[in-house]
Order: sequence, then structure tokens, then C-alpha cells
Amino acid sequence: MPQFEIRKMMINKSYLYVFFAIGALTCLGGCFSSNDSKEITSSLKVVNVLDKEFFDDCHIPGSIHIPMMDVIKVAKKEKWLQDTKIVVYCSNYSCTASTTVCRQLMKEGFNHVWDYEAGTAGWYQDKLPVEGPAKAGYLTQENKPLDGFSSEGVQVISTEELRKMMEEEK
Repeated sequence: MPQFEIRKMMINKSYLYVFFAIGALTCLGGCFSSNDSKEITSSLKVVNVLDKEFFDDCHIPGSIHIPMMDVIKVAKKEKWLQDTKIVVYCSNYSCTASTTVCRQLMKEGFNHVWDYEAGTAGWYQDKLPVEGPAKAGYLTQENKPLDGFSSEGVQVISTEELRKMMEEEK
């Protein structure tokens, strides 16, 4: 075999090794990426199900906004794990949207779901930090559990329990 052809084969073989090495590194890169996997494996999600304007006005720091009707769709799309801790809240005790969403999540097989019934108003009235200008009137109105309303079958979490849970996740 002429010298030129042997060299050509060696160069082609070198390119082949480089090609496979790059391919392997590209595949392995996904194993260590924290971009999407952090969202998927996050062990606590605090979800505000109010309309966006209320979320923008005042919400618990670190909570995420997902409209009530979209929670299940987002959980599936983002591939939330069944054992993810999920706390759902809305405005106050008078709003039952969080209880409804908790029931939907439990029906979908999520194992660790809590309803923060006191809502944004409870958090705000306990003088805990909030994000947003906090101008909505409901934030300062009396906020107490509804008579006759049953959140039976749904775990309820207090303001203090939620605060502690969030602290532990930091």
C-alpha cells in the first residue's frame, strides 16, 4: 500500500475517533445538566393558582404561578415526580381553588400534596416576606377558615409548617 493511502486511512480513523468522542460527550452532558433536570427533580413546589395579576401583586417568594386549570397539564409536561412535595395556595380561606387543585393532583397520583388554605393573605398577615407591591384589598381583610367548608381528604398545612418546609428546602 502506498504511503499516501496509509496516511489517509489513519486520518480517517482519527476523525472517526473524534466523532465518537464528541458524540459520547454530548450524550453524557445530558446526565449532568442541571437546566431541565432541576425542575423535574425539585423536591418542593409551592404553587400559586390565582390569576396572574394577583400573583404579580403579591406572592410567596419562591412560589410558582400556574393557573388553576393548567396545573395538571404543567405537572405532566414538566414531568413532576409522583413523590414531589406540592403545596398549593390561592388568596385566602374564602378561596377554595387550592383545595380543588390538591384533589386533582392526588387523583393524578401525586403522593405529597398540601393545601395552604390561609393563602397569600395568611402569609402576608403573618408579616412574612412577599414579592410584589401587595396592593390587593383581600390581603388586609379578615382571614379565617370558612364555616361548613370541608377539605376532607386533603392535607392542610399551616403558615408555620409551610415556612419551615421552605426553609428546609434551601
